Amino acid sequence: MVHLTGASARWLKPTAGLLWLMLLGQMAAAQSVWTVQTGFVRDVSRYRWTAGLHLMPVVGSWRLTWQQRFVSDAFLYGAGQLDFRDESWANWTFTPTGSFVLQPRLFGQIAWFNQSRVLTQQALAGLRYQPYAGFWLEPALGFALDQRPGVGGNAPLTPLQTDYGPALSLRLGWRPSTPAGYTLRLESGSLLQYLTPRRGLTAYVDFLFQRQVDALDFHVQLRGARFRRDTYQAVSFLNRSVATPPQAVEATWSDTLQGTFAAQLSLHPHLLLRGRLSGQWFRRQVRFLQTPEDALFFNTRFDHRQLDGALALLYSQKKLRLAIELETGAEEEVRTLTNRATLPAAQAFQKALLLRQADYARGYLTLSGQGWLETGRLTVGLRAYATILRHDTPEVNPDDRDELQQLARIDLRLHLTSALALELGLEGSRYHLVYLNAVRSAENYVQRTLRLQPRLHWTPSATTRLSLQGEVRAAYTVDDFVLPGRQRQDQAARELSYRLQTEQALTPRLRIRLEGAYTELRLGRLLWDRFAEIPFDTLRTYTGWLQLETHTGSLRSSVGFRIFLRRDYMARLLIAYTNAEGSPATVNRPGQLWIVQLGPTCRLNWQLGRTLTFSLEGWLMLQRLHRRLYGPLPEASAERIRKAAWNGPRTRIPNLTFSLTWQR
Repeated sequence: MVHLTGASARWLKPTAGLLWLMLLGQMAAAQSVWTVQTGFVRDVSRYRWTAGLHLMPVVGSWRLTWQQRFVSDAFLYGAGQLDFRDESWANWTFTPTGSFVLQPRLFGQIAWFNQSRVLTQQALAGLRYQPYAGFWLEPALGFALDQRPGVGGNAPLTPLQTDYGPALSLRLGWRPSTPAGYTLRLESGSLLQYLTPRRGLTAYVDFLFQRQVDALDFHVQLRGARFRRDTYQAVSFLNRSVATPPQAVEATWSDTLQGTFAAQLSLHPHLLLRGRLSGQWFRRQVRFLQTPEDALFFNTRFDHRQLDGALALLYSQKKLRLAIELETGAEEEVRTLTNRATLPAAQAFQKALLLRQADYARGYLTLSGQGWLETGRLTVGLRAYATILRHDTPEVNPDDRDELQQLARIDLRLHLTSALALELGLEGSRYHLVYLNAVRSAENYVQRTLRLQPRLHWTPSATTRLSLQGEVRAAYTVDDFVLPGRQRQDQAARELSYRLQTEQALTPRLRIRLEGAYTELRLGRLLWDRFAEIPFDTLRTYTGWLQLETHTGSLRSSVGFRIFLRRDYMARLLIAYTNAEGSPATVNRPGQLWIVQLGPTCRLNWQLGRTLTFSLEGWLMLQRLHRRLYGPLPEASAERIRKAAWNGPRTRIPNLTFSLTWQR
């Protein structure tokens, strides 16, 4: 593994574990497989180190499988202040290499999270019973440990509390022999941890039946899961009379049921009928256990139910494809305070009202269609859909609303010659939002959008490629009505953009690539009755990237230069300067803000057979801010202010991505 300079001592613990495992892989027998991965990312305000290890050494008649993943994030706050978040996961199994009806197995897991100061470990020994290839049953017994912060009252650092106890596991797999075209699979597993005084539970069942025979194909998939996780919590902040806050156990149960039925029926050699029906039910319950008698705790239940269905008709020939689909669905979320009877009336009412405000019921209906036709040199594509959504909330939440969205698009592609192709896309959409509650009805609006996208592709030879794309977009947002005494807030947004991509091969191993773009976004106050606007902002963006690429066998590399410029209008720009007396001062004015980012780039990719893969990509971004102020300035300091505004702050930001994979 590559150890990156600048890493703090907190990374040595997981890194040392990886190094020990690599050493074990070197000492194992010749029949071993291992893969090491490491990487580094540096962007504007984050450092990220990653490492992974997959080890499969064979020791005698036993095989060890170890998979580990380590991630370390360092976020930059202020001047040189770093906030670290490290996480490490490892799963391991130890099994015989042969095949037996009764097979002993050792397996476990280790997880560590430094930010929450949580360490979990478990190790189990089981016996797998596999009388034939399609069935196995594996009970296991072991030990589990969980270390996490307890409740420390006024202590500056909450002391860690370690819980441990037995762990029980039972897993089942069944995949019987079926006729050709049929698939039947059942998998189930459970893990129960007695971490006195807490509990941990993971249980799931997954069933799949699939048929792919003749004209009818369908599959049915059902899944159920239950999880329980217990953590320590202090008593409620309402219990201020308790001098030394005792701790309670917060138990969270999560139950999930999912089901999907999908079918496809061939009505004709060119005509298909597809259908899908899926549903989901999810419940999360939170209960506080072992609570003090006078403490206030709120036990809650969250229920989510969802049902979706779709029916589609598809027609397909060599040069023609058509599809029409009807889709509908509904979902509901309900939150409940389950221990309301044991709480003071005022506290129970306030908490129940807060939970109820987040409840909702939602239903939607969508009709869509698309088509594709190829006639000689011309290809035509059509797509359209209309969807309506109804969002209902309780009376305490005025978020009741209806949403209607419609879209239509046509795409044309014309091959003028073998080297020249033209594309044209035209799209129009309409979105209408209506709040049903009078309190928010003034927020109702209609947004209309038009988009035109022409594109040119030119490939005169195998060494030259050019693509030029333009786009014109216009969006108009109009309020349904305006309250008396208020000004209309209708808005227009018009955007023009160009994007150029060109590539030229200079030699068989050397090529030059250029990418550039220009975008202009104009915002204005819309006068819908006269279809005019009063502009209030214009945002212009320029980007460019020139690269020189080379490749020699397994090595690919490039160097280049990248530039980004953005000009925007700002209502307020705060400028710090030094006045004529030498004292610091500030001035606040509207003006233009220029953001200039430029610097060299590099890219390297090296593939050494199947053993080593190395990748490096970076951009040294040098940023400078320029400001141009509007309005009058103090005469005595005007020149100083303009100079301070134009010579804004400078920043150097190295952006770097590095990865290394080593396997054998």
